[in-house]
Amino acid sequence: HRNILLGTVCFAAAVVTMHFTAISLTDFVATGEASVSGPALSNEALALGVTVAVFLICGGFVLTGISFIEPQAQTDPAMEERVAEDKREGATAPILPGVPYEREGQTFFAPRERIAAVRAEGHYTILYMDGEKLFCPWSITEAEARLKPSGFLRAHRSYLINPAHVTRFERARDNGLCHFERTPGLERVPVSRSRLPLVREALGV
Repeated sequence: HRNILLGTVCFAAAVVTMHFTAISLTDFVATGEASVSGPALSNEALALGVTVAVFLICGGFVLTGISFIEPQAQTDPAMEERVAEDKREGATAPILPGVPYEREGQTFFAPRERIAAVRAEGHYTILYMDGEKLFCPWSITEAEARLKPSGFLRAHRSYLINPAHVTRFERARDNGLCHFERTPGLERVPVSRSRLPLVREALGV
């Protein structure tokens, strides 16, 4: 905008200067000669020359005020780094919904990371969380499918466990036991023989 304003001011100054300079320097002297010697320009040629000169001068001033290069938006490197970090965190740690449980006719949602284990109860399940047993409308099969992205795994046909809450692992001959000493009401969860390799791999033993 400043370039356009500067070009406009220069254009106006050039027109005014040229006009008044021409008027002030123009003078007419009467002579007694009847004829003029030497070549003379006709009015048409003079008008055409003035028009072309004015056009070139004005066009030059106008072009000096025009910028054909778009200014680049200045960005804050710290802001770009924060945005990139947020994108990486969003890609690696998606927000997953809580696990529904019912109490007194209302449905609540339990944070996944606070659930120690899930036990099958007919067509429904029981959540073990913070020393409480909570009724969940999911079946054990549905709970396994939905909680698998959060690290839950099937330790037994009736149990899903959260390895983060396991405090001790006990190996028997053909099976095992996962102990949850920090979860009141849930002493241990059996591990079937077919699930034993998967559980041991998750626990790193």
